[in-house]
Amino acid sequence: MPFSWFFYSSKLSKHYEGDKEVAFVAIQTVFEGYSSNTIQAAEEIIKRYKLSMPVGHSGINGKRSKFMLRYKSGGTPWTVIIDKTGIVRFNDFHAKVENIIQYMDMLKKEL
Repeated sequence: MPFSWFFYSSKLSKHYEGDKEVAFVAIQTVFEGYSSNTIQAAEEIIKRYKLSMPVGHSGINGKRSKFMLRYKSGGTPWTVIIDKTGIVRFNDFHAKVENIIQYMDMLKKEL
C-alpha cells in the first residue's frame, strides 16, 4: 500500500467521520511481491499509520488476489464503491477524492 493511498483514504475518512451511512475498508491486494506483501506487513502498516478502518489482505503464496479477480482491479489505489444494496457503482483506478465525495453524496441521496 503506497503512501499516496494513505493520504487519499485519510481525506475520505475525515470527510465522512461519524457518518453511519458510509464505511471504508482497505484491502491489500497482492499480485506480485508475495514475500513482502504479507498479512504481517499489512498488520505493521495498520499499526504504523494508526488506521481505524478495517484492513484486509487478499492474495497469498503466489495465488492472485480473489478481490482483484472478482472486481477486475489493477494498481493502487483502486477504488470500488458498493451501494447499500450490494451493487458496485464505481470501480476504477486513481479516482479524485473530490469526485468520490461528490459521487458518494449523490448515492446517499438516491438510496
